Amino acid sequence: MAARLIQHSPDPGSRHSVPMLIAMAGLRATGKSELAEQLATRMKAVLVQVDALEEAIIGAGIWRNEATTTAAYDAAAAVARANLRNGLDVIVDAANYKAETRALWVGLADELHVDHMFLVTTCSDQAEHQRRIEHHRANGDGSQLTWEQVIERNMKTAFWGDEPRLAIDTSKGLDVDHVMALVASFASDNQPVRISKGPRRGARRAQA
Repeated sequence: MAARLIQHSPDPGSRHSVPMLIAMAGLRATGKSELAEQLATRMKAVLVQVDALEEAIIGAGIWRNEATTTAAYDAAAAVARANLRNGLDVIVDAANYKAETRALWVGLADELHVDHMFLVTTCSDQAEHQRRIEHHRANGDGSQLTWEQVIERNMKTAFWGDEPRLAIDTSKGLDVDHVMALVASFASDNQPVRISKGPRRGARRAQA
């Protein structure tokens, strides 16, 4: 597994002594949920899963639509806010392929003055990524997106701005120890997470 630091502006005068908000991002079957779960366990962080919240909303009898997705993200932000205020680290498991959902987490971090970063999972091996998608569909594991729909989602993924983020290539599997070390370095006393104030145009889209 390869990991790549994309955006970071160290400030030697700062210290990492506040809660951290980690927001996942990435296409289906790139390993973001598995990584989020393992990191939450290792970091003793609160895991907030947007998909689970949306399924609960739909289970209450509301038809799945854009509004249910928006409501799920808003509910996730409310849960994250409460836990960050209590001094707990929070990991948000979500696709975050739209600029407005990424802005939600950046805004929350700015509001609470906490560190934040995005972990963007990718799978550089297209054949392996397609195999995972087909495996999920065959086993009825969560979303039933087709490979064609995943490609379409990638084309609709918003370009990244200056949000602090790490890209994690899971094509060869997950090395959670390595990711933990990168996260720790990203938020260490010498290299604290930079709190950005908003996106900029022209950054490259994360590759699937």
